[in-house]
Amino acid sequence: MTLPTEFDEREIGLAVLEGLDPNEELTPAELDHRAWRFRQLLEHGYELEDAMVIARADHVDLELATALVALHGCSSRLAVRILL
Repeated sequence: MTLPTEFDEREIGLAVLEGLDPNEELTPAELDHRAWRFRQLLEHGYELEDAMVIARADHVDLELATALVALHGCSSRLAVRILL
């Protein structure tokens, strides 16, 4: 799958930074991991805001999260409600 054309790398990076909790200290590796999760969610059909929520929720299984939207046809909003 590829990212929708309306998202470019800069917008994705800015969204990840915007979604960070200022009280949360992340290592560069953790930040990269969060950005990777965020990208995967976008590629599988998540709306931007919903992808930010799930990317931050490390306890949520990414495979299940992407399957709900990409394979089972849930809206990303419904998937967030199911997963959280």
